[in-house]
Amino acid sequence: MASTGEFCGIDPDEMGRLAVSLDGAAARLTRFCHELGVRLQQEKADVPALREIATIAEWGKSQCSMLLGRADLIRNLSTGAPELGSAVAVTGGQGLVHLPDDLESMELAQELARMYENDILTRSDGDALAGLIHEHADEVTALADHPQAAAAFFAMLPAKSRDKLPSLLTITGSETAKQDLAAFSKALGAALNAPPLVPAFAKVREDLTKPAGSKIVAWNRLTLLKGTNAPARVRSAVARALVLDDFMKNPKQDWRANFDEAKKYDLPPDLVAMALEVLAGDGAAVREAFAGMGGPDVKLSRVEKMKLFLDYADQVGAGDEVADAFGRVLESGAEATTEKPGQHSQAAAAFALDAMLVTGPFGVALPATAKDSMGVIGRSYVHELASGARFDKAANRASGMHIPEHWVSLPGVTPAFYLSPGDAYRFMKTFVEEENSVADFNSAMARFRHDTLLAAARLDAQSDNNYFRDVSMMFGDFSSVMFKATKDALGEEDAAGEHARNFIKNTSGFLMGGFSFTNEFIDLGWEVFQAYGFSDLGDRWDDSFEKQVEKATGQRADLARRMKFDMAYLLYSGGYPTSRPPQELVNTATGTLKTYEELVIDAKREAAGEGKWEEVLRVKLSAYENWMDENGKLDGKVEDAARFQTSDLAENSLRD
Repeated sequence: MASTGEFCGIDPDEMGRLAVSLDGAAARLTRFCHELGVRLQQEKADVPALREIATIAEWGKSQCSMLLGRADLIRNLSTGAPELGSAVAVTGGQGLVHLPDDLESMELAQELARMYENDILTRSDGDALAGLIHEHADEVTALADHPQAAAAFFAMLPAKSRDKLPSLLTITGSETAKQDLAAFSKALGAALNAPPLVPAFAKVREDLTKPAGSKIVAWNRLTLLKGTNAPARVRSAVARALVLDDFMKNPKQDWRANFDEAKKYDLPPDLVAMALEVLAGDGAAVREAFAGMGGPDVKLSRVEKMKLFLDYADQVGAGDEVADAFGRVLESGAEATTEKPGQHSQAAAAFALDAMLVTGPFGVALPATAKDSMGVIGRSYVHELASGARFDKAANRASGMHIPEHWVSLPGVTPAFYLSPGDAYRFMKTFVEEENSVADFNSAMARFRHDTLLAAARLDAQSDNNYFRDVSMMFGDFSSVMFKATKDALGEEDAAGEHARNFIKNTSGFLMGGFSFTNEFIDLGWEVFQAYGFSDLGDRWDDSFEKQVEKATGQRADLARRMKFDMAYLLYSGGYPTSRPPQELVNTATGTLKTYEELVIDAKREAAGEGKWEEVLRVKLSAYENWMDENGKLDGKVEDAARFQTSDLAENSLRD
């Protein structure tokens, strides 16, 4: 029966009385037909209408059992209706109950619930039980397409059966336990997300969101709920009620449960980790949980609550799993993967600030399994980290949500909060030793740097307000702060070697292949930019490294000089007024200034078989320099930007 979407009001008591009345009427009609038929036979008369009346009587009798069954179904589904406000009280009976009109699906759900309770979950033979559970798992999965039927199924499945499902699936030795559990979780998720039209399901919600009284039951509930995609308020309530409220009050407990079952599901046996797993992925649930975690008696700030989890992870055997889940919880609360950099909501940004403040002091000592999540947060909050490294304004500021006194905003830089340089430095130390995290972070920062400098160049082209200089100063400070974080995390020699290797690898790739202005070029620009942080090492770079550079580029790169060409390219691309560059410096396809990489490629092509390409490149770069010298304002901006971005002022200021 397809749902009409209209009101479906049913009084089960009246329906029961109707069924009894119909049964009596059908019986009387049947007797009447029989008695009249006997008389007519005696008179040898044939009345076809009498047979039709008898058929109607039989139909009436057949409807009685259906009506009585539905009355019973409705009574089961409407248990608790007055509490939900879904029923209108009627004197002498339960009253009119508002239920979905697709009662056929409800009947199927009832049959499935009775089958699992009476014929499946009560069996003791493991192999047969596992087979039966799996055999009907598709029917459970299908309930997700009928959320009210899914609600009916769980409303009629006894709580003790629901609370032991994850454990029971593994105890049977089933090889499909994960798949079967996913079926139940999917159906439960559909029911939890559906409008509350099945009053009895309110008891299921209530059971899920109250203390379990048993670690095994708590673990089972969390495991069942983890795959449900339940609403944020349900996730928060369940995680708090089963674990987190008590954890805030007394974290030093034994939170272990269900080792064998956890291993089979690839889930942590630790209840704290499982509660965090339930929250992870839902930012609203995370923030709601932290807001109320522990109840009114717990007076801890959000930062203090966060630190309890890191302290706990450092003390228990399941610490890696706790830290991993906690890292993903911080990602979610900060909306690091759901909101765009520079456009974060106030709630997410405030959470991210707290996450940075609590993890930053740990630095490299942050649990390893949480570090990749810090990289995710970092690349989502590049505006905040870049502006947090600034020393040109309000250098002694404290981290916070409000604009610091004497702060000057920069175009294209829209932080939702303001870090102190020290807090920016400390947070970057949490992930700079993670190769993949750093690579992703560098890619995000590369695009941010490129786009911001280009936007500043365009603004200066219209009205020269020195935005290009100021933005260059910001990125110079950031590079210096990040380099210090890297050196302190890995050691100066390792840090220099890693950045140098990345620079050589990427530069060699461009020199050996073709070139086009793509995202790869932007990334390369950042790698080169990062390498400028090592320019103060000068001759302290050892001979082997120097030989590597010479082997890759034909000569040791003058990094500061390279920076000038990059800055000139961005200014020209932004429309900054200049004379027309020499034709050999212009890309005929795009009409814009050639990049340094393009000039290298041209030099190699032109010198093929006739001499060293380095000599050809030197001639081209001399023409480039002469053109910049002819354009004094451009040249001054290029010099300032290059010097600011190679400055180690921020690193030295951090030491102070």
